[in-house]
Amino acid sequence: MADDAQRNAPLGATDRIGLREALEKMIPRSLDDVVRANRDRFQIGLATAAEAAARAARIAPACTRDTIEVWRIIAFRSLDPPNDIDAGEVPGNSLLSLLGQSSRMKRGWITSQIMQIDFENRLVQTRNSLYALGVEGAGEPPADDLIHLSAACHIWGFGDLIGAPAFFY
Repeated sequence: MADDAQRNAPLGATDRIGLREALEKMIPRSLDDVVRANRDRFQIGLATAAEAAARAARIAPACTRDTIEVWRIIAFRSLDPPNDIDAGEVPGNSLLSLLGQSSRMKRGWITSQIMQIDFENRLVQTRNSLYALGVEGAGEPPADDLIHLSAACHIWGFGDLIGAPAFFY
């Protein structure tokens, strides 16, 4: 019973400061900060114009899975020499995803790999779905999206490899 009382006791000022400092260290401040290990081999950042242009295509309007708001196109970049396994499929040794807010679910969302982007019709075809583009975000994503990205890296199986902060949903 004493253990329960101690566990349920309010945090003191020192405890709160320590908790705040731990959270500040854990929460990524940028896309680059999600990668905390093997930084010589892997990088996450905003997609370059060339990376996005390599996937430009006309997409016929169709029923979309969702509209992604405050979106950014992010690039997962392997800094290792290109391998032959994905040759032709992934220009420049990078995979692109859409990161933003799901209009339908009202929460953070990251897509599977982008296959085609139609900026004129504001559509993105991923490996699995067709998305509409809402309002574009500017600059680095907010902390909530960076936390969501970190969790996705773990769900997709490479979070530990890149040292992504351990967030799980």
